[in-house]
Amino acid sequence: MSKELNTGAKLPVFGLGTFNSKPGEVGRAVEAALRAGYQHIDCAHFYGNEGEIGEALQKCFKEGVVKREEVFITSKLWNDDHAKEDVLLACQTTLKNLQLDYLDLYLIHWPVAFRKGADLHNVAEDDKLGCDPDRMAKTWECMEELVEKGLVRAIGISNFSITKTERLLQTAKIVPAVNQVECHPYFQQQKLKEYCDSKGITFQVYSPLTNPGSPFRTSDTCNVLEDPVVKEIAAKHNVTVGQVCIAFPIFRGLAVIAKTVTPARITENLKS
Repeated sequence: MSKELNTGAKLPVFGLGTFNSKPGEVGRAVEAALRAGYQHIDCAHFYGNEGEIGEALQKCFKEGVVKREEVFITSKLWNDDHAKEDVLLACQTTLKNLQLDYLDLYLIHWPVAFRKGADLHNVAEDDKLGCDPDRMAKTWECMEELVEKGLVRAIGISNFSITKTERLLQTAKIVPAVNQVECHPYFQQQKLKEYCDSKGITFQVYSPLTNPGSPFRTSDTCNVLEDPVVKEIAAKHNVTVGQVCIAFPIFRGLAVIAKTVTPARITENLKS
């Protein structure tokens, strides 16, 4: 199953996420996913594991598990690479790490900019440059140039609200192909989904299980995996709670990214 992007490319409706996947685990997870039949791998420079992912991709390509053109690969521009002189280099670094000639999709990871060299995981207040529309317009122009250079097939955004997307569209020559955002039963984002639909932007979901293991979650964050209603639905259909959470956005017509490094769950999630 796939969704057609505004570029005409086909985005597989389900893919493997790699956020917070540890060294020594992420490569095995990517390889297991491709062997199981996954056709979409979602990456990002911020995740700090693109080198290991690149090794796994090349192994699978060389062994004939899949061909490059059969796998849709996404990565993302980090917040301290928004300046004109940094966008191209950031993309080239990701391509080098992933050992690829091109990306199928390159996203602006967040609609905020950091000062160059800001600590990836503990950003000082002085390094936060905010959400300036003019700065973002210039960053997007650089993203458009990546398409012209053939380094990426499509460009998009991540974690953009309606307001921030609307501002971007005022100057954009290329309409974002995708807006990848957090979405799950507790945070369904219907208005944003409808807005993206109206603009021809594919709405893609991450954290469909609320990502309870994320370092950015707190102890009081709602965990959909413990929700009694979702558990009841899972029991009724003889499936896991995770499968229900992944199937929910797919039945809404959305594309979904789900992270796991456990081989059994990699296969289980694909059956959702």
